[in-house]
Amino acid sequence: MSDMLEVQYAVDGSTVSSRAVGAADSVPPAGREIGAAPILAFDMPKRASRAEAAAQAVERRIVADALRPGTRLGTRRELGDLLAVAPSTVSEAIKLLEDRGRVLTRTGPGGGVFVAEPGVGVRLARSMMHVSGSAGDVADALEVRDILETAVIVGAAAAVHPAARLTNLNQAMRSLRAATDMAEFYRRNLEFHAEVAALCRNEMLHTIYRSLLAIVQAREPRLALLPGQDARKLHAQRTRVHQDIVDAITKGDPVTARAAARAHAKRGHAVRTGKQDA
Repeated sequence: MSDMLEVQYAVDGSTVSSRAVGAADSVPPAGREIGAAPILAFDMPKRASRAEAAAQAVERRIVADALRPGTRLGTRRELGDLLAVAPSTVSEAIKLLEDRGRVLTRTGPGGGVFVAEPGVGVRLARSMMHVSGSAGDVADALEVRDILETAVIVGAAAAVHPAARLTNLNQAMRSLRAATDMAEFYRRNLEFHAEVAALCRNEMLHTIYRSLLAIVQAREPRLALLPGQDARKLHAQRTRVHQDIVDAITKGDPVTARAAARAHAKRGHAVRTGKQDA
């Protein structure tokens, strides 16, 4: 029985079936102004956790408007209002953006959230965010992601992380396990791998990898089982594969992490199908 699943992407209003993705990754169970500082409107992605969606919206606004370092984006409260998310979600999104080197925060009068001076990794990510996101781009992004995946997983396990640093990874794993359909599982899977990449200390590697994931996430992938596949069995198998990755990272064991990454790849790396539907 094949371990591949058909992946479809919504591209410019049409559905394009561009490739199969490894079943290990795909199974069920208008600006305004406040004071003297410009406050920008943001477009929230339709798929992703609320915090990740908010972070992506801010990133895309920074790129689209070519905002210079030091540009004030607003206070936490102002950003929450513009993004229509809760204060806790704003805080989580800002933490994600700080980890990615996108923003910095300042306290006191005139404080708030500001565009950060980009490092090499951030400049690379900005360039990648100009990719069109067509079906071919998404397929290419998945292919490159597959090539980098083992290095990202091993890199995440190369150092011992304090328990608090693993909170997001463990939450992503719980969300993955609790997914009740294929569309949710794949969305949670992408979020899971983004958290793995966040633990990889090679800035260039995790920046490239997470940028590739963002290209895929923006296309709202939809999944379908191939003939003969058992949804429940696949869910159990793929959840176990991802839990092994978490366990290896938690132990700080690169050898075990490499084995887990190989098992993950064996269950089905993404490959081109050559099939397209009108």
